[in-house]
Amino acid sequence: MDDKNGWEKQYNKGEVINCPHCGADRPNHHCGNCYADIEKETCWKLGGFCSEKCLKYIKEELPKLRKQKEEMGIKCKCDEPTCAKCLSVNCQDDNCPTHTKECKIL
Repeated sequence: MDDKNGWEKQYNKGEVINCPHCGADRPNHHCGNCYADIEKETCWKLGGFCSEKCLKYIKEELPKLRKQKEEMGIKCKCDEPTCAKCLSVNCQDDNCPTHTKECKIL
């Protein structure tokens, strides 16, 4: 039995409160990308995501964006476009594709 399988069994028995897929406290489940509330069945089927779109973004699009940043010499490691900390002071890269110059000015 692998760790995830054991954790699922413990969760179903009520022995642990955190979901083995999304990490949220019982009885809630939240998407690992958009943070939307989701049903347990959806959470477990998609490994902690609300839709194939969110799953694809995290598994395929996000790694591409990180590689693009690296190739462009971007120092900012944040992936959250609305991160107030990055938009105000942390992200010093003018050409950051995540925290655009226009968003930093607003």
